[in-house]
Amino acid sequence: MVKKVFLLAIMFMSNILIGYAQNNNAIRASLKLLQTPTEFQFSMNNNGFSKLATPQFYSANGHTDVFTINPRNIHFVDFNNDGNKDIIYQDTQHYLATTLFVNKNNDFTEMWSGPGKLVEVKQGEETTIYVLKNAIGCDYSSRLIELIVHNDNTITQSSIAYHYNTTIRGVNAVLKQKKISGILRTQPILDNKDKVDPCSGDLINGNQLKTIENKIVTIIKKQKNWLLVIYKEKDNSSIGWIIN
Repeated sequence: MVKKVFLLAIMFMSNILIGYAQNNNAIRASLKLLQTPTEFQFSMNNNGFSKLATPQFYSANGHTDVFTINPRNIHFVDFNNDGNKDIIYQDTQHYLATTLFVNKNNDFTEMWSGPGKLVEVKQGEETTIYVLKNAIGCDYSSRLIELIVHNDNTITQSSIAYHYNTTIRGVNAVLKQKKISGILRTQPILDNKDKVDPCSGDLINGNQLKTIENKIVTIIKKQKNWLLVIYKEKDNSSIGWIIN
């Protein structure tokens, strides 16, 4: 009986370590894209589509939107693994936006759309798509969005956001987790001076992002008595500095 309990304990700890390693690998992949985002090369792998008969796609709400198609910005890929090529389109008419169109009986229907540029596509049993939205104007945060496309055409979405004043360079070789309390900040500087946001008119407190109490964070860099960490809340994560 003691031996059985001991073996179960070993298996339980092994599962925790495997899950921790997989989580760290996912974080590393995201950090790599945040530090050195790739220039995605659109492949015109259009077997079965010698040309698009009409530049019309169906939006998610059923209305038809007409795009001015730029062939260099179309990527044909079977992202739901049903044997039919779908489309990832990079819209550049007004601002960078990425749209996924699923192929249903040779009709392309919008499946997902959001601001940002396509930076990577990983294909396997399920397809993982990364979209990077950079801070611009009154939108102070950059965001790396991870989209996992499932075979039933559903999508699991998660993201990592960071303030434009937050520099992500020289991260640790080993990622560690720690329970900590304090204030996440945009920079490793104590700034609590109230000021008015020029865009919204709201009063903001220095370089504060949010206060956390006894929360688990992943440490990605240490600088003197400051830690650059990733704080995860459900499917959305934030990067910020906190005093150790």
